[in-house]
Amino acid sequence: MRGSSVIATLAVIAGKLSTQAIRMLGLGLASNLPGKVARKIAPSVLADLASQARVGVVAVSGTNGKSTTSGLIASIFKAAEKKTVHNRQGANLLTGITATVVNAASWSGRLDADYCLFEIDEAALPVVAKEVKIGAIVVTNLFRDQLDRFGELDTTAKLISSGIAVNNSPAILNADDPNVAQMVPDAVRLFYGIRTLASGSTPSADDNSELAYCPKCGAEYAYKIRFYGQIGHYACPSCAHKRNDPEVYADNVSVTATGSEFTLNYNGESIEIKLALPGTFNVYNALAAAALSFKLGLPSTAIRKGLCAYSTLFGRSERVSLNGKQILIQLIKNPAGASQAVQAAARDPHGRYLIALNDNYADGRDVSWIWDADFEQLATCAGPF
Repeated sequence: MRGSSVIATLAVIAGKLSTQAIRMLGLGLASNLPGKVARKIAPSVLADLASQARVGVVAVSGTNGKSTTSGLIASIFKAAEKKTVHNRQGANLLTGITATVVNAASWSGRLDADYCLFEIDEAALPVVAKEVKIGAIVVTNLFRDQLDRFGELDTTAKLISSGIAVNNSPAILNADDPNVAQMVPDAVRLFYGIRTLASGSTPSADDNSELAYCPKCGAEYAYKIRFYGQIGHYACPSCAHKRNDPEVYADNVSVTATGSEFTLNYNGESIEIKLALPGTFNVYNALAAAALSFKLGLPSTAIRKGLCAYSTLFGRSERVSLNGKQILIQLIKNPAGASQAVQAAARDPHGRYLIALNDNYADGRDVSWIWDADFEQLATCAGPF
């Protein structure tokens, strides 16, 4: 470990031993406890290990799409032959991120990685940023989520903004979400968004939009087109303020029940992308991943390969075979995410649907959000599972 002490090395060893014990006993994935153990011995262990990444640390935060966006970035990094440490199991709080780097390190506390790629919970972002210098931060979108933890949306926005401000990190922002686009106006910012849909495609009809107001005069935005929720092309009806033109954008977006296609544009170059991920929301996840990759100077060939070759994480448009049936699993945690997942699934007229709801702490104990999700879209579909 660079600049290590004996106690820091012992912290890594203790964390790795706890990982082995947990997995040997079949008690879980060891995605959190090893981080707690290591931090108890050496509170600076995350900072010490993350600082060894040869290029640096990048992060993804926001309400929906963190895991998928991070997974897409990891796929691009792999295509670009970059060694990456990534909390792909989704443990995105401080202890989970610490466990990730501890488990990736050698027993002597060395981390062999070009990048540390962290999916970070919105509330954890400012905490992690105080320990780790984050080179760039992607923000996906802002919807009401886990109200028992965060309260109103403004609280979530302030948490993310404060995390970006800790190191004055460059921000990769969704231009089509007005609550995201107006973040950190004094930071270095790169915007991504959708410009056009394919001929014959129509935007979502869901109404899970968050109120968005002009930061200049306070008037509520008006929309030329909404893709879903509050995400779309907006402008202030009272002053000249409007949506930022995205530098990274998608044209001719087309989505089906099983995938999506679009033209990715940046700096005069156009790349045809076919994603094995359904839904407009996954087009945004891919744009976010591409925008960060362009910002990092990765080649467009690696970006295309990484996006098109991406294989899903658990529950995020995951495909499995069960008793001869092909199953598509969509993890949803709030009204906007649910409505978009349902809309994508409803594109298959022969589909059957099973909906399961839990109120475990990790996903939020308050499940009242379910009443705002647009499950009525399934009324015209084939029937139950």
